[in-house]
Amino acid sequence: MVWMKFGIFGLGILLGSLLNSFISWWPHREEHGYGLQAACPHCGHPWRGFETIALWGRLFAQGRCRYCGDHVPLRYVLVEAATGLLLVLALGRAQGVLDMIRLGIFILLLVPLFFIDLKHHRLPNILTLPGIALGLLLSASLGQIKAAVLGALAGGGLLFIVAVITRGGLGMGDVKLQAMVGAFLGLQGMLVSLTIGIILGGVIGLILLALRLKGRKDMVPYGPFLITAALVVSLFLKTG
Repeated sequence: MVWMKFGIFGLGILLGSLLNSFISWWPHREEHGYGLQAACPHCGHPWRGFETIALWGRLFAQGRCRYCGDHVPLRYVLVEAATGLLLVLALGRAQGVLDMIRLGIFILLLVPLFFIDLKHHRLPNILTLPGIALGLLLSASLGQIKAAVLGALAGGGLLFIVAVITRGGLGMGDVKLQAMVGAFLGLQGMLVSLTIGIILGGVIGLILLALRLKGRKDMVPYGPFLITAALVVSLFLKTG
């Protein structure tokens, strides 16, 4: 079992390097078309082989690009390490192969959504919309289609109402994200994660205000709170 965990962690690092390529590509997709090749964010030189793995670079290359010498952003390491760790946690949580596939895909969707929304305040449709479909399909394969449909409708519906009432205080990306969470976690899991996300967002928001790191009118993306809550529910809490 220990070796399996090491293997899953290693696979997570490799998948995390691919997620890093997507996270870097998405904001500039119109300039770079569909090319997802890993490259240095400073000099733009393509990375190859082990160069594409930021954790490898941190261990053996002082975290610098070999072509320009600039430090590789810490985000690259965080994405790889988080993906590997979350997949290991999913392995311990999953009840069978299909459930592991469901949790694994959920994690691989949530990680890039977290980092993109944190920096760019956007939740790409290219992840959330297929994510809803995948969540429903995988939940159906586990005999949980009714809970998944109700979760998707309730998650999207509740946040859509909030978005309309607040007139832009909450984005449509958050609506689609929570519909995806409902498709993967079902109605009960979605409601628990939404509650945790609201509490977490409120607490962090108050801390940022108290420390004067954000003003009352400053925008704080809500996606990372919803995503963190969804990961907590899917990996640590029993909701069904």
